Amino acid sequence: MADAILRQWKILLTIPRYPRGIKIQQIIAQLNRQQIELPTYRTIQRDLDALASVFPQLLNEKREGASYWYLDTKDAVLEIPDMESATALVFYLAQQHLKNQLPPNALQPLQAYFNTATGLLDRHHTLYSNWRNKIRVLPQTQALIPSDIDAQVLITIYTALLENRRFNGKYFARNDDQYKDFLVNPLALVFRGTVTYLVCTLRDYTDIRLLGLHRFVDAELTDVPRWVPADFNLDQYIETGHVDFLIGDSFELELLIEESVAIHLRESKLTHDQQLILLESGQSLFKATVCDTGQLRWWLLGFADQIEVLKPEKLREEFKQKAARMAKRYQD
Repeated sequence: MADAILRQWKILLTIPRYPRGIKIQQIIAQLNRQQIELPTYRTIQRDLDALASVFPQLLNEKREGASYWYLDTKDAVLEIPDMESATALVFYLAQQHLKNQLPPNALQPLQAYFNTATGLLDRHHTLYSNWRNKIRVLPQTQALIPSDIDAQVLITIYTALLENRRFNGKYFARNDDQYKDFLVNPLALVFRGTVTYLVCTLRDYTDIRLLGLHRFVDAELTDVPRWVPADFNLDQYIETGHVDFLIGDSFELELLIEESVAIHLRESKLTHDQQLILLESGQSLFKATVCDTGQLRWWLLGFADQIEVLKPEKLREEFKQKAARMAKRYQD
């Protein structure tokens, strides 16, 4: 009995997914390579029939006069042992939150796992099943509707990055209000909120650019190899503020902030070196070394009249002028 179970297990492991298939003679050859005691053709036929009665995904069809066996797992995977609830939950969460970060070609074979995971969580009422109704992931800022990205353009760009190739792209340059054709050398993808950015170089230039994927209207793969600048490091590129729309060098920021802002910054620090000094007025003096970026300005403006920029003087003057223009807009 044990030998029969082991043999059937080994047979099942030889069966490929559709559209591939395998003949019984090929199964015998694979078992031979594994140095398994060879059963007869009729024994394997009976084993396959027995397995098919248990696993409905195991099917066979006639091709060119021969019978080919395959696993029909396009909608669900055949798991032995069954996928556990915790594993199913991981696949479910991955589908919900990571699908945009995976190459489209990688998602297709994973779809069967996603379907199996969702079906298992729907059928089995376990603690893990209920977890789906107990968590939500929300954006930190105002929620925006993602820009549309052409599906074929997306596949081309992801494929170029995956296969280390360059691509020809037609890009709508917002500043110039026109379409431009580039030979694009992809370096990395960065996901920020609802926008996906491509870190890249263009044509034969070496300066690194940041382009929104939604602004590409056409893309075509080339056989030109991708290259990476010797000093390029994605984490360093992000840490130095480039993805936050870098404007200038780092500087010492000083703010006069209300207590509600101070509480927020004690719980969620802006930088590791930040200082918060409580003043007699009940306000706090905030100090930190920060990158000079557009993102910093948007963040500061979000606090409105709860903060006052003290230093650097150039940034203070910039906010002073912004505040004056804003006040003018709201004057009756």
